Amino acid sequence: MLIGHYAPALVLHRLRPSIPLWALFVAAQAVDILWGGFILTGVEHVRMVPGFTESNPLDLYDMPYSHGLLATVVWSVGLALVWRVLRSSPQHRGEALIVGLAVASHFLLDLVVHVPDLPVVGTMGAKWGLGLWRHRELALMVECGLFVLAACVWMRPRENRHLRAAIVLGAMTALLVASFYIPPPPTPVTMALSGLATYAACAFAAWWGLTPASASADPPVRSRPAERAPEARA
Repeated sequence: MLIGHYAPALVLHRLRPSIPLWALFVAAQAVDILWGGFILTGVEHVRMVPGFTESNPLDLYDMPYSHGLLATVVWSVGLALVWRVLRSSPQHRGEALIVGLAVASHFLLDLVVHVPDLPVVGTMGAKWGLGLWRHRELALMVECGLFVLAACVWMRPRENRHLRAAIVLGAMTALLVASFYIPPPPTPVTMALSGLATYAACAFAAWWGLTPASASADPPVRSRPAERAPEARA
């Protein structure tokens, strides 16, 4: 799952619009960002096996530190604490929980689409995954429906309905569909690099196009009450 991971970020932003949406986009993909870094540094490993599933050729046989259940809990709590430290003022209270939920949502969505390759604890033991990727059209319908529904929820407030938002959400939906049919990068390194570039582009798009119109508008100028002229004394 790629673009579908941004669906929880859109919904969570409706709950706490004080959190920049680009930050929730990064949080929702934090697990995959870590995975890209771990692949590039040789900490985790993946094989490109044509026909491994109908949706993609990824044999994700070794990713205990990014995608494991225990690892996801650690990353969720850790990033929530970082956010709490960075925004510790009273008006930002509760934001850390939302950021942690965005990180944790990644595992829940991956659980639906992955074959059993999500480790529960560490490198050994059980691996989970319901395997929706084995059925490409069904996986596409589920991911696209989830993202479109979340986009509709996010766009309900009037300030979220503007041209840039429509362009970004439309482009992300098109990328979601295309990702099921375009040839994937040929090697694990190019796969990791293309993924990291996509996550950076989506975060930038959220900053550029998914900022509520009211947030970029100049605050209204309050008119000062007219001063009363002093009364003339007789």
